Order: sequence, then C-alpha cells, then structure tokens
Amino acid sequence: MHDSGALLLMAIAFGAFVMPFVSRRFMLPTAVGEIAYGLLLGLVFQRNPEEAELIRFLGELGFIVLMYLAGLEINFEKMKETPGLDLWLYLAMFSLVSALSFWIAHMLGQPLVYGLVYMTTAVGLLFPVLKETGILNENSGQRLLIMGSIGEVFSLIGFTFLILYVRFGTSLESLVHLGQIGLFVLLAYGFHRLLEYLTWWYPGLIRPFLKTGDATETGVRANIANMFIFVALAALMDLELIVGAFLGGMLFGLIFKEREAIMEKIGAFGYGFLVPVFFIEVGLRFNPRQFMDLEVLLIAGLVSIIMLAVRFLASPVLLLTSMRFEEVYMVPVAMSFPLTLLVAIATFSLEGGLLPAKQAAALLLAAVLTALIYPLLFRMQLQGSASEATPGD
Repeated sequence: MHDSGALLLMAIAFGAFVMPFVSRRFMLPTAVGEIAYGLLLGLVFQRNPEEAELIRFLGELGFIVLMYLAGLEINFEKMKETPGLDLWLYLAMFSLVSALSFWIAHMLGQPLVYGLVYMTTAVGLLFPVLKETGILNENSGQRLLIMGSIGEVFSLIGFTFLILYVRFGTSLESLVHLGQIGLFVLLAYGFHRLLEYLTWWYPGLIRPFLKTGDATETGVRANIANMFIFVALAALMDLELIVGAFLGGMLFGLIFKEREAIMEKIGAFGYGFLVPVFFIEVGLRFNPRQFMDLEVLLIAGLVSIIMLAVRFLASPVLLLTSMRFEEVYMVPVAMSFPLTLLVAIATFSLEGGLLPAKQAAALLLAAVLTALIYPLLFRMQLQGSASEATPGD
C-alpha cells in the first residue's frame, strides 16, 4: 500500500469514529454525515485503482453486513400476529406503489431505473428512527417495520430483475438466471425447513447459534458463517450479494426467535466500523462538485417529491386495514427515506453505465435529501398525533 492509500485508510477509520458525534451535533442522520465525510475525502485524496481495492472491499463487506442486519431485524413473530387481511393489503399497497412508480417513470420518459428508485423502500434508516422516537416496540412502530420489510423485499426483487434486464435483456440467458433465482429461493426454503426440523427435535442445537459471551463467541461465528454461505450461494448463481445477505438474515430471524443478544453483537461489529466505511466509501465515489449543478439539484428534488407522492396515492388502501387514520397518514412519509438501498441503486447505476454521472449523483443527493427531510417530517407527524390524543396537555 502506498503512502496516500495508508493515509486514506487512516482518515476513513478516523471518520468512522468521529462522524456520529459530528452528525449528532448538526442533527443529521449518521449515515448522511458519513457520506458527506466521504465526499470531503474525495476532494483531498486522489486515489488510483490499486490503492482503492482495500477500501472498496471494506465498503462492500459493510454493505453486506448492513443488509444481513436488515434481514435479521425483521420481527416475524409480530408479522405472524398481524391479521391476514392486513398483510394482503400491505402487499396490495406496495404492488400499487410499484405500478405507479414505473408508470410515472415511463410518462416522464425516464430510464427504467427511475421506476425502481421511486418504489424503493428500506428499513436501514427506518429502524433507528422508530427506535429514537420511542415507538419501535409499540403496535404502530411494529406495523411500520413490517410494512418497511415488505417494501424492502419488493425493492430487492425489483433490483434483481433490473440487474438481469440490464445484463441479459429479454434473452434466453435472462430466463436461465430467473430459474437460478427460483432455485436459490427453493434452496433457502429447504435450508430453513431442515433447521426448523432439527431445532424442534433437538433443542440443544439452538444454543451454539445464539450463545454469546464465551471465549469462542459461537453465536457470532454461526451468524457470520450463515451470512457468507448465503452470499456465496448468491454469487454462485450470479445474483447480487446483498440479496443473499438479506435472505440469510431473514431466515436466521425466522428460525431463531430469541436473537436479541446476537443482534447486539453483530450490530456492534457492523455499525461500529464496517457499515460506516460503506457510507464513507460511497461518498468517495462521487465528485462533490456535481452536487452544485442545477440539473442535479432539480432531478434530486423531483425524485424526492415523486417518491413521497406515489406512497400517498397508494396509501388509501390501508384504510381497509385495522390501522387508525392517524397511523395511515404517517405511512407514506415513513416509507420514503430508503437511504441504504437508494445509495446502492445510485452506485450501481453509475458503475453499470445505466445513468450518466450527473443523474447518478442526483439519485445520491435524493437519498440524502429524503434522509434529512422525511424523518424530520415523520417526527412532526408523531408529535401532532400525540398532541391530538392529549388535547388537555
């Protein structure tokens, strides 16, 4: 490693430690602060491809860990407690969001990737926002997390299909890869059923998967092994690695109910360093001067507005669920800051040549804008509904 590469690594490690404090000082989501720090580093350091390899590897590993944690955090027990009609209506809402998103992109004459952008939902930022607002363990918070999880699955499926379309078009090879995806899902389901059977008949097998605090940390090892097995399966089937990581986390959470201690351990490992490196490395990929371009600003603003609009148009479906009106009108805002996946789409669009650099930068800026504005608006909605519930206060 050259001197400049070593200095860059030191700067990234320093930023991963400092940015939570700086972001809190300026009331920013930590991920947004880390992306901004990466943009700043891009002005200072001029990297060559050889020096970027280690940083890129750490960033990709951070994204894999982030998606695994997103899958692990889905509370399937709460989902099972949700009325069946409600679940179907959640699915109907996101189906409508998807249809509206691609229709609007088509009507505006935009590339296909914009339809995916408008429909994208992720729990990466929603989870900490729900936690900070104190409603994560309440019924309303769990409903939002369930909907966010469903939306994220929709988004990952859409992302995977977009990648197949870009790589292979409508050729026979694309159908072969679709078959591989089906095989991947069947293998994952079979793995889930096998573990479920084993843990039912041999409860003692659960302990090594959940055990923490011992010298060997077998629970952490089991999770890391599970994550990389699913990542490797995705790679063997030429799928995006993050799809394998997310599915691996979901399946682990589906099988092992009492996983809070493991989530804390893996979260410390991921959020403590690897995930911040991913966000900083994303900032390094873009030229900060692009964000001062009027065209970039206009596209980012338009994308942010459309993302919220399609969810408002689809949300009346939720009036048929058991949700109160006060909860329904918060859903569009809560589902409109998919920072993690939107960053991934912007990065993929740039690297894959789907969009010119300006438009990819606009998508990244839209990810930042939605992560800044919509969580704040969501908190205001919560405060408003709380004050209406207690008019005498």
